[in-house]
Parts: sequence; structure tokens; C-alpha cells
Amino acid sequence: MKMKKKRKDRGMGPLARLLGVRRKRTGKGGWQFLLGVRPDHMNPYGLVHGGVVYSLADYAMGAALARGLDPGERCATLEIKINYLAPVSGGTLRAEARVVERTRRIGVLEGRVYDDQDRLVALATGSFYIQVER
Repeated sequence: MKMKKKRKDRGMGPLARLLGVRRKRTGKGGWQFLLGVRPDHMNPYGLVHGGVVYSLADYAMGAALARGLDPGERCATLEIKINYLAPVSGGTLRAEARVVERTRRIGVLEGRVYDDQDRLVALATGSFYIQVER
């Protein structure tokens, strides 16, 4: 019987550090991605920039898919459609995601971003390419 090798955790990279994104393991074996809102996350109107919210959703969706990848596979975002449902001016944002469908080379995911009052502030769907590392 062949044993599966454990995937190497490559971390989240420099953008996550720049934005202040951190991850927290959930009881279900998944991840939540958290971001404490800072002044440099704001747009000119004093609200969290949509790109910051998008990035948080992207991290959550990528992690949800990566959890199920085999050794030697990796994923990359093909596209994300995001609906911004409520403005955010402070506090902490939380993103969670789930795999909707996966084929051999494509994953379709849903990501949700909440504020610290548990209000849904963004809903995203995305497709990710699954590639075999060489």
C-alpha cells in the first residue's frame, strides 16, 4: 500500500504579511482568515478598500482548495467574482470558504467575508486551476 506524502506548507507569502492577514484553524479542520482593519486598508472614503476584502476572500478560497490537493499539486486563481454587500470602516474581518466542485484540473469555490458583528460583507465565487508541479 502506497502512503500519501504530506503536502509542504508554503505559508501565505509576503502579501499576507503586508496586509496583516493571519489564519486560524477551525474545529472542522479548515481555516479562517482574519484581518484587523488598519488605516492603510482604507479607500479615500474611510472604508476598507475592496481589494483588501478581495485578497482576504482569495486566501480563504485558495486554502480551502489546497487542503484537498495531492502531493505535487498546487492551485492558482483563474477568476473571482465578488459581491460587496456592506461597507466596513473598522474592526476585524473574517473569511471562510468551501469547495463547491472539483474536477481533475479546476476547483470552483465560494468565499464569505464577515465583519466582527458576524455580518456578511462580501460573497465571492471563484475558479482555480490545479496544476501538477514539475
